[in-house]
Amino acid sequence: MSRPPLLQIIPLAALTGVGMLATDLYLPALPHLAHDLGTDVPTVQATISSFMIALALSQLFWGAVADKLGMRNTLLAGVALLAATGVACALASDVDALIIYRTLQGIGAGAATVVVPVLLRRRFTDADAVRAISWVSIAESIIPAIAPVIGTGILLVSGWRSNFWLVAILALILLPFILALVPGRQILHSPEETISYPVLLQNRTFLRDATVYGLTFGALITFVASAPHLIEQWSGRGPGTFALMQVCGVSSFIVAASRAGAMAHRCGTYKLMKAGAIVQLFSVAGLIALGIVEIHHVAPLILCWMLFCAGLGLRGPSTVTRALSVPKSLTSLASGFLMFLALTLSGIGTQIAGFLLHYGLLPVAVLVAAMILASLILQKDEAKQNNDKT
Repeated sequence: MSRPPLLQIIPLAALTGVGMLATDLYLPALPHLAHDLGTDVPTVQATISSFMIALALSQLFWGAVADKLGMRNTLLAGVALLAATGVACALASDVDALIIYRTLQGIGAGAATVVVPVLLRRRFTDADAVRAISWVSIAESIIPAIAPVIGTGILLVSGWRSNFWLVAILALILLPFILALVPGRQILHSPEETISYPVLLQNRTFLRDATVYGLTFGALITFVASAPHLIEQWSGRGPGTFALMQVCGVSSFIVAASRAGAMAHRCGTYKLMKAGAIVQLFSVAGLIALGIVEIHHVAPLILCWMLFCAGLGLRGPSTVTRALSVPKSLTSLASGFLMFLALTLSGIGTQIAGFLLHYGLLPVAVLVAAMILASLILQKDEAKQNNDKT
């Protein structure tokens, strides 16, 4: 197969996208939600953290049960739970109930995050899998940029509850596509073969690739979470500048990711990972330089961020493809652990950055640079081991 058919990829990308919409869509409504439910904004923030914690932990659960239930049944269960909790959130009468429903919604959203990469990896060869995962990544990168805008429009027209109704409707619309595109249960291992996380974690190559991706993804989330405060403190600009930075970053990611599949065909996944890592290393070096010389201009900051996102567009899909290049019987577990590790490292990086924000751009840039440098060292270690074997 020379090119993965987009008609198969788009519905699968939509499955992961709806889960992301479940949070990004209602972010603008948080103050209104707090007022409507008679609570404060910090308490309402728990509806986000509960979703994210559940999403992270659910990766391990869905990874363990996906092959036992079958890919189709796993997605049906997850998307059905996403739809049901969308309705429950829309009807929630108090914040405690909303937090419970959001926790369950995070579990439901986790199914597609695990299963979709597995389906694409099993269906396509290395370079074609990079192309397919790139398109899913492009869809996922667009949602955080446009969902708050859509959510604001919905809020102005019909209130915050309509955001959750929309998530429920979209989830229900996707159910027929799951039945049409996703195969039923497949037996991928013999009954006596042990399939478990301890078995998976004995694979050092997988652990290395998973950690590389986790550090790269974690660096992205760490800086994005810190950027609104940094931009205000460092340049005196407001949310509009952060939005501009995000649009520029997403655009550069889309351009790079859209070329990743073709480049993987020409030079292979490892060289593409290395190129993306070097681009990211240059970008964080630029951020450190801005912090040292204290150039408080937005343009060089946005340029560095565009380079960072372009590097991720080259590197991310290839890293996921390599990490899922385990025996087919382990790909579901691998996908679950991969995303669990990425979300966990994102959370750790964000928490550390929170203690550094008071000191400005430089310490946050150093933290992000350390994560990127560590990922590049791990890649070089893998290349050395491969050369030693040959």
